[in-house]
Amino acid sequence: MNYRPASPVPGGPHRQAAPAPGSACADAQTLAVLEFQPLLTAVAGLAVSELGRERVLALRPCAELPTVERRLRRLAELRSLLGEQEPPALEGLADIRPLLARLAVDGAYLVPLELEQVADFLAAVGRAAAFLEPAWERFGELARLANQLTPLPELARSLRRIIGPGHSVSSAASPELARVRGAMGRAREGLRAQLMGLVTDQGLAGAFSDQVVTQRAGRFVVPVKTDAKGRVAGIIHDTSGSGATCFVEPLSAVEGNNQLSLLARQEKEEEVRVLIEAARGLAGQRQALGENLAALAQLDCLLAQARFCGRLHASEPALNAQGQVELLRARHPLLAWREASGRGRCVPIGLGLSEGARVLVISGANAGGKTVTLKTVGLITLMTMCGLHPPLDAGSRVAIYERVLAEVGDEQNLAEDLSTFTAHAGRLLLMLGQAGPGTLCLVDELGGGTDPGEGSALGMAVLDRLRQAGASVLVTTHFHRLKAYAALTPGVQNVSVAFDQTTGQPTYQLHYGAPGFSDALAVAKGLGFPPELIAQAAANLDQGERQTVALLQQAQGLRQEAQALAGAAQADRLAAAAELEQARELRRAARRERSGALAEGKRRVREVARRLEERLNQLLARSQQEQQEGLEPKAGAVRQELYQARREALAEVEQAGAPGLPEPAPGDPEGVRRLKEGDPVELAALGQRGVLLGAPRPGEDKVPVSVGVAGVRVLVPLAELTPLPAGAHAPPQRSGVFVQAAAGDGLDLNLVGKTVEDALPLLDKALDQAVLAGRPRLAVVHGVGSGRLRAAVREFLHGHPLVASLRPGERQEGGAGVTVVALRE
Repeated sequence: MNYRPASPVPGGPHRQAAPAPGSACADAQTLAVLEFQPLLTAVAGLAVSELGRERVLALRPCAELPTVERRLRRLAELRSLLGEQEPPALEGLADIRPLLARLAVDGAYLVPLELEQVADFLAAVGRAAAFLEPAWERFGELARLANQLTPLPELARSLRRIIGPGHSVSSAASPELARVRGAMGRAREGLRAQLMGLVTDQGLAGAFSDQVVTQRAGRFVVPVKTDAKGRVAGIIHDTSGSGATCFVEPLSAVEGNNQLSLLARQEKEEEVRVLIEAARGLAGQRQALGENLAALAQLDCLLAQARFCGRLHASEPALNAQGQVELLRARHPLLAWREASGRGRCVPIGLGLSEGARVLVISGANAGGKTVTLKTVGLITLMTMCGLHPPLDAGSRVAIYERVLAEVGDEQNLAEDLSTFTAHAGRLLLMLGQAGPGTLCLVDELGGGTDPGEGSALGMAVLDRLRQAGASVLVTTHFHRLKAYAALTPGVQNVSVAFDQTTGQPTYQLHYGAPGFSDALAVAKGLGFPPELIAQAAANLDQGERQTVALLQQAQGLRQEAQALAGAAQADRLAAAAELEQARELRRAARRERSGALAEGKRRVREVARRLEERLNQLLARSQQEQQEGLEPKAGAVRQELYQARREALAEVEQAGAPGLPEPAPGDPEGVRRLKEGDPVELAALGQRGVLLGAPRPGEDKVPVSVGVAGVRVLVPLAELTPLPAGAHAPPQRSGVFVQAAAGDGLDLNLVGKTVEDALPLLDKALDQAVLAGRPRLAVVHGVGSGRLRAAVREFLHGHPLVASLRPGERQEGGAGVTVVALRE
């Protein structure tokens, strides 16, 4: 059975969208003169659904910086996601709010056509959720949107099972419906066969106008000739148009037709029951369905924004609430849209507002782009505050304002008996009343529509008041007094629109620091005015006007010269800074290279120590084996071999010096040989000064000697020492730092007064030197104090590969202020 949808309830898909929050920051006139509504219309045309279009058209500027940042970030995430995959198909996004409203009444149901709309909507929800799946891990703002979607695949499948061909209720909707329809089919075929047997009965030949079985009022009948109706007993339900045929339900078919009617009633009741049950299932998900509808509408709105911004090659700007503006290659959004559609050309401009220049006075010839510049700044600001990426280059900055006020064009109002100047002055009065640090004021032809002298005077007063209120202001003018005011007033800057001098055509570029000239006579000449008329007009120029123009041109030249000098100085500063940074980088690279070389040298020294230990173990094992075999060890040979191993190890240690390090400054070889115990020396490789703890043996320049450096006994080849003058002072050696121990004893390392950061490298170096010197232990003096240094020392020692064990010092060794380290053999 087919069903028709009920008429929609009021408040359906075409109800007016409510204004978005934040629309108070730009009044209706500002939105109108900046062509904000045409911008939204262009974006809305890229939405798939009516709901998405409504959302776009309801966009309004928002003055809350965090909200705008979040909207821009969300759009950037969506554009990034669209660069990786195709957008979801949202063709099933219909406004199902009227259907959901009907489900609030118990017992109400939706017909199959309406159920199909809901099923298509749920399919769109599933596709949208799959599209946003990557946002859960990568995009914070899109994840918020994805979180609002609740896919209901089981509900969608249950609705699809109900919908049959031609928007009927499918027999698969319930077993009872399938049973009833099966019985109806069998009863129908049986009754049809019965009646066919009647019309083909030879005994009734000639009584029927045709040998067919048809239906009237839902009951099976046979066509009987009117003049033979007495031959077939039954009920007449209808007659043909000509009256020649009566449609008779034979008495023998009454019971069968009654049975079919009963089954049809049961079919209808079961269909309604199935639809009510489906409606109750939907009613239980009304909240989720409403949230899905809102989320899909928002996604459609965002996809339209992303398509629009993508075609304009728009970029996400940096935002601020301090009035800092830097528009790089800014394009008027509507002109850029027409260019993207192949319907024109859009020239980018660069514009900036800073703390030192919050007021710009834009001047220049007519049709040079002054008004378009105002509209570009205004519309880009509103567009950004709505969460759209404006047509700018990356790196641009856009300010978010509490209010944007624009006065552009001829606001003459004949209905209210307002002249052009009256309307203009009224608008300026509104700006003065609302101006503040968070206000952007855009005024076209400031002070125009009246006497130039009075208009200039009023314009300067208005600019002074707006500047003092802290507003950001852009105005256009042809008045020379306003240009002079901009040249002489701090915080105000002249900007001119440029013209190509060879062609006389505007370039639509902005030049800062220089006023523009109207060039009305040149424009008139280009339009074909007679030369003599142009000459007469030039002669009619006021002398004061000529002097003002000359002074402005002279000031412009001086400013350009100053800017050139400032640019050259800035270039010199940048070059010097670059050279300084290069020198710093070279120094950092040298430090990194030295650090790596020292680490490599240390590793090699440890490798030499390991090989030396292996060789000594081999000598010891061989000696023990000879003793076991009863052979007499040759002490001289053993000493000779040990001596040879020691010399080879020392040679390898010298050879393993850190590669790539700068060579130490050459010392005096003779002076090195004359060194004696207690002399001050410099260790070139370590960059440290120390005291020689033992006199070198003659002829053994490569044999290490003991040097005391910062409380540590260090073994250094004699050739790496540089004698210091007799008056030079080596670091003082505290008593107890070095203990001149007998063979087999250790030595002390005094860390008292050191920070943890300074102490641990000294401790690591002392362990290496003690192992190389063959010492069995090392006593580390750290003191008691707060206990931080002691804890750090012991923690460091616990994990060191050269430490066999450690213990606190005995009372006679220094007690808790000393840690005694047993070194690995």
